[in-house]
Amino acid sequence: MNYLIILFYLFVAILTFGKLPFGFFQQDEWLIFGTYLYLDKAPLDWLQRFFIYKQVTHLVPFTHFISYAQFELFRLNFFFYGVVAIILHLTNAILVYYLSSLLLKKRFLSFISGFLFLTTSISHQGFTWIATTISTSNSTLFLLLSLIFFTKYLNQTISQIRYIILSTVFFAISLLFKENSIFTFLFLPAFWFIYKRKDFTKLKMGLIILFPLGFFYTTIRIVNFFIISLSNSMEAAFAQPGLDVYVYRIFTLPLRFISQGILPQEFIIKIANNLMKLSYPPNSMLLKELSPYIAQSVGADIVSFFFSVMVIIICIIFLFLYKGRVQQYSKTILVSLVFISLSSLPFIFVPGKAGYNSLVDGRHLYITEIFTSILLPSLSFGFYILLRKSRIALALLVITFVLVSYYHITNIRSELQDQVQIGFLRKGILEQIYSNYPHLPQSIIFYVESDKAYYGLPPEETVVPFQSGFGQTLLVWYNDHGELFPACFFQDQYLYVQESVGYRECDGRGFGYVRSLAALRRILKDYQLSSDNLIAFSWNSSKGELRDITIDTHEAIK
Repeated sequence: MNYLIILFYLFVAILTFGKLPFGFFQQDEWLIFGTYLYLDKAPLDWLQRFFIYKQVTHLVPFTHFISYAQFELFRLNFFFYGVVAIILHLTNAILVYYLSSLLLKKRFLSFISGFLFLTTSISHQGFTWIATTISTSNSTLFLLLSLIFFTKYLNQTISQIRYIILSTVFFAISLLFKENSIFTFLFLPAFWFIYKRKDFTKLKMGLIILFPLGFFYTTIRIVNFFIISLSNSMEAAFAQPGLDVYVYRIFTLPLRFISQGILPQEFIIKIANNLMKLSYPPNSMLLKELSPYIAQSVGADIVSFFFSVMVIIICIIFLFLYKGRVQQYSKTILVSLVFISLSSLPFIFVPGKAGYNSLVDGRHLYITEIFTSILLPSLSFGFYILLRKSRIALALLVITFVLVSYYHITNIRSELQDQVQIGFLRKGILEQIYSNYPHLPQSIIFYVESDKAYYGLPPEETVVPFQSGFGQTLLVWYNDHGELFPACFFQDQYLYVQESVGYRECDGRGFGYVRSLAALRRILKDYQLSSDNLIAFSWNSSKGELRDITIDTHEAIK
């Protein structure tokens, strides 16, 4: 039967995510690839590459190592990245099914849990965005393994130390892929308290094994924090808020995670917009000018908090309903709420403006969806019991399940289709430029003009339809196609920021990218370059057409 479930999950995964391998790289992937090219070219040993270089704010050596190995294997072939992402997510869905079966001891509910995790559109960016796949998916995978072995450890009648050791090892691996699972240090004792509060032997053994890991990891993170705090170059993006803000987040972030792990942001925003219309007169200046901002901040918070309180009240009702009948359901509901709430803990300390967002980025809810997917079937079964297992209740639950699944699957397929289309466009632009100019001179400057600003840039900042700096994208693309640029071109995020322009010379080569004739003339003059060092293209957004204007630009700059 388990094999049939796995085959069904595989079918659903292909149906839902089958378009993913036919997309293309979006944004941060280009920065990551540039970093790995630097690691290839710079005189760094293996310790510096994976444990020291750029690991002051994030200590994730396993992510660096696996991502680097993946890049060395696949290079710029997106198809294989997409296949790996689907396999990892499918594996996690199967593990959610298995964890749920250990907790609920009911195969059908466990099947629903795994299915919900597999098909939710809320957190799919945690693996469909290739830049986060290795960190988020693998961290979640090893956290699931840790939780599975910890559950086995709690359920066994004769204590076997191997289960708690394996749980701790997998938890440590999860942390070294991504720090988001750090809340598990608090969750595991809470898990014990809910399930085996009278068995102090299991608690003692668990703490003896977990404490050294917690002490060691906390020490490293504190050192990293002080290094950042004492840095003279600390940016505003890393500025920490006051203590009162932390206290506020401790109470409000769990409420956001509970609601936004269940309700898609699209629904929250629509409800918030309708609340705005009900709260203010139609001709109100506040409604006309500030509606989108208020709806997606204060309005979203009101909806999130209200919905979460409703969920908590329903959970309390079913806790009492289950308590006298089947205790594993009441315990699972409680442990699910605790897990979801604690999973918000790492985001309490997010620095800068990002920490004030009312809407949680979907990829940050990927781990949260483990127990959201377990909680919902548990509550649904409680609803079924409450209505005396009537056929009407069963029909309502089946209809709801089908509609919810249809919404999430179609939503994911639609978003992936959009990614495929924009990816086809971007890849076509790069292939056209390379096809026209497969070999570059020692010093080259690209002039690429456009008639449109994309992705929130001011109207005067016209660029080609890429989310990151096109100059850095060209660097990575040409390097992968045989132009061996020196390491210095891949340092300091050179040309990565979307509106970045400039020119750099090092180790006998020069590379630049500009979007205006004035900047082009200045660079040609300052570096004494000729028109032979220039390649120029023009992007027409209405036609979706890239035109070679190199000869015309030669004439224009004379």
